[in-house]
Amino acid sequence: MDFFWRRVPGAVAAEPSAKRLRGMVPHWFDDEFGVLRKAGLVMAVENNGSLMDFVLTAGGSIADESARLPVFGGELRTEEEDTEYGLVAEFEVCVLEPRQVRRAAAFLRDVPVHDLVKASDPLLAAQAAALGFSTPWSTEWSASLVADLLELQGFFSAAADAGEAILKVQSA
Repeated sequence: MDFFWRRVPGAVAAEPSAKRLRGMVPHWFDDEFGVLRKAGLVMAVENNGSLMDFVLTAGGSIADESARLPVFGGELRTEEEDTEYGLVAEFEVCVLEPRQVRRAAAFLRDVPVHDLVKASDPLLAAQAAALGFSTPWSTEWSASLVADLLELQGFFSAAADAGEAILKVQSA
């Protein structure tokens, strides 16, 4: 599962169309992805999204909504559309309004990422296995998770400072 985050102006959160919002979040091979990523407007991770949430919520034991906001929190918006081939296309996007982005950034700012991941190593190994990953937990994977969480901290901090909303998409 890949996770994608996109910073957008705060007013965009009021857009009612899930299809339009979903269209604003590029994937790995979209032409604009690299440019937006270099500008700090897009963040993406492969596989680590669920583990990021697991660490931030201490395996689900932290009930504070702020811990869930960065990965799985926000308002889920969906929209279906009939295609010309008789199939139904579903568009799904999660929206964090600027106030939620500020709360998530404040929460992330206080997370001791290196220490938290190190202390959670045995739990993360078990969680990776429970999620069905074919690769076992390793020190390289742990370092990758730390890097992703540090990037997430900076990403949310920049969005909060700019008064922006964040759009989130999960892709299998």
